[in-house]
Amino acid sequence: MSDDGDNAQGNLGTILLNPSSTLASWYFWLGLLGLMLAVLNIMGIIHPTYRVSWGGLLTFEYTNDAFGNKDGAAAFVASDAIFMAIVGGMTFLGARGLIGNGDPAEWAKGIVTNDWYYDLLDFESGWALILGTWSVLASIVFYFYWGIAHMAWIDPGVYSIAIALMGTGLVLRMLSSVEYEE
Repeated sequence: MSDDGDNAQGNLGTILLNPSSTLASWYFWLGLLGLMLAVLNIMGIIHPTYRVSWGGLLTFEYTNDAFGNKDGAAAFVASDAIFMAIVGGMTFLGARGLIGNGDPAEWAKGIVTNDWYYDLLDFESGWALILGTWSVLASIVFYFYWGIAHMAWIDPGVYSIAIALMGTGLVLRMLSSVEYEE
């Protein structure tokens, strides 16, 4: 849809609604994570004892409590619909930005058949790429394992570890592509 240089002169609305490829990637993956968490919340398996009120959570409990007892809380409330619309819109904008003028089926196939998987053992490209890729994979596996095994999808400690691993991995992957001048 747009590349990283297109938004250099754009206003905020253009930047947010016509995201660069980097912002589109963030929109897409964070939107999918939000949709997954919203569905888990509706199913009642996001936390062992709590149900999340997205309105309370995103307004820092200004409008209402962020966490309610699962036994007394409604399964679906208006803030669930609003949250799902917001993250669904983010996912749509991200996918639209990443697909551009291409074929959506080819783009979806490209996610599964990406060369990124080969970076796990690509010793020719250096250790930064290998360690970065393993760190990103460890972040994803850890978050899903802990969420499934302990029903702790919204635990700040789990987020902290997963985000630290993900950030380290992304930085190492970026550093692997830096070309040094002599």
